[in-house]
Amino acid sequence: MPVSPRRHLFSFWLVAAGRLVAASATLALSACAVTQAPATKAVYDFGPAPLALAVPAVSTPAFPGLLALAEVGASPALDNTAVQYRLAYANPQELRPYALARWSMSPARLIQQRVRRVLSARGPVLAPGDGSPAHTLRLELEEFSQVFSAPGASQGVMLLRATLLRGNTLLAQRSFGAQPPAPTADASGGVSALAVAADAVAKQLADWVGEHTR
Repeated sequence: MPVSPRRHLFSFWLVAAGRLVAASATLALSACAVTQAPATKAVYDFGPAPLALAVPAVSTPAFPGLLALAEVGASPALDNTAVQYRLAYANPQELRPYALARWSMSPARLIQQRVRRVLSARGPVLAPGDGSPAHTLRLELEEFSQVFSAPGASQGVMLLRATLLRGNTLLAQRSFGAQPPAPTADASGGVSALAVAADAVAKQLADWVGEHTR
């Protein structure tokens, strides 16, 4: 049966309308791609050192002689720039990285900078091989993550092992830790808590070194 002109015209407009809708959808998706840029990673460090850490009290004794600070060591799992967390209520053995957050450098290097600043307020701090230090401090980072005890509750957990040498002789060894609560249950809250933990451990460490080098 031949197609009537009216039906042929209707089919033409139906096809044209479909093409117009498809073109509009393509333009809309293109506009979204332009206006909604892909999310980028937030980069964190510990922020400026609190004045109380950088400037010790007048009664705080200085370190006798020179002190060398070795590079802070860390396990392969912590030797990267990922901001990591654990779900203690689900699988505490698994370290998980945040997808859109990272440290400006490895946690070991950030901790070394903070510890050096705190120690330097009490006396000269050398790198290994520089000068003739009376003592050498070696540090090993064992834990540095945000640990969730529940979906909305977490802490910044830091554990650091310190070894103090006089020449090649072991003088003292101890582990230091801190676990302040995170203000928010996200990467930003974890970073804030870990920065507080690093400051607390640096202060404990400086007091301990002072006690064993008198």
